[in-house]
Amino acid sequence: MTLKELLLKYEFDTVVPDLLTVDEPIMDNLYAFKEAFDTLRRMAPGDAQGEQIVVSLEVETEEDGTEIECYLHASNCEGDLWESSLAKEVVIEADITEIRALAQILWHITFFGFTPEHEGYRSHEIKNKYERKASLLGYHQFCNYAHIKPKKNPTDWELRCSLSLDDWDIYHAREAHRNRAKRMRDARQDRQIEKYKRMGKIQRLIDSIVATSWDSDYADYKYLFGTKELRVFEFYSRATSKETRAQYIVDNFVRYFNEDLTQYKRTDMVISSGEEHGVTFLEMHSLCTAIYPRTGLILDEEGHPVGHSTPHKPEYHVHFATDPDLGDDLYVRLICSR
Repeated sequence: MTLKELLLKYEFDTVVPDLLTVDEPIMDNLYAFKEAFDTLRRMAPGDAQGEQIVVSLEVETEEDGTEIECYLHASNCEGDLWESSLAKEVVIEADITEIRALAQILWHITFFGFTPEHEGYRSHEIKNKYERKASLLGYHQFCNYAHIKPKKNPTDWELRCSLSLDDWDIYHAREAHRNRAKRMRDARQDRQIEKYKRMGKIQRLIDSIVATSWDSDYADYKYLFGTKELRVFEFYSRATSKETRAQYIVDNFVRYFNEDLTQYKRTDMVISSGEEHGVTFLEMHSLCTAIYPRTGLILDEEGHPVGHSTPHKPEYHVHFATDPDLGDDLYVRLICSR
């Protein structure tokens, strides 16, 4: 049985109990696993390249044979093309059910992200001035102990990969023997690096929204730089028809999204749709009606905010964007901050 056949054999709700036993953080990401599950069911299998997905029990031992750890593992699917994985035969060597095997495979296949693009593979390409500052600070800090003359236009990633094992030993020895002044300097630089990395992520987020938005600009999101905490939650419609795309996101949000949004002071919802199939008023209304109460807003019978249930008064803003790659689908981002 191929992975595609196994996916079509069971519904997501049947897999959830076993999926929750794989890893503790899964509960917080059930909505994303649901989308990945339905995405895989919609996709056409590609070339298996002669490989199988083998679900087996792996045992790690000490040199004397003492068992350290025993765990399930699914081979040839983590980091692989989803189309390729769908075409592979699933071989279950462990004494488990098909549903438990499917849960394990789903965990492995989404390890680098919940979409076929593997968004977990982060690009090292610098996109903005904040990322450039963070990279430059890290580069000079690295050169202090690698004893390498700083270049005018450094590529920190390539530099780190170029050190030999002996050079790394020297690097770690020098770093371990820092005096108090150098440790304090490095601590200050580390704080600056983390600050610029966070600002770089915020800038990337703003750029990604403004590039496709038709009712907002940079000024609408500039406040994000002054926040202490920022979370972004993404929802894709994986329905079989355009008519049910908004309801798909609503159902997924209501049933599988477990984050407490009342802790945030402001929530921006960005609804993206394709060029030929823009979001309708009814779709927007259904999304807002489902999400508003989870942010602490109280709605009247018609779905309009009339109050709040939290000590602070939550802000809620809705913006729209157009993404040609979406086709019939909807893509909703919740940007929650405080």
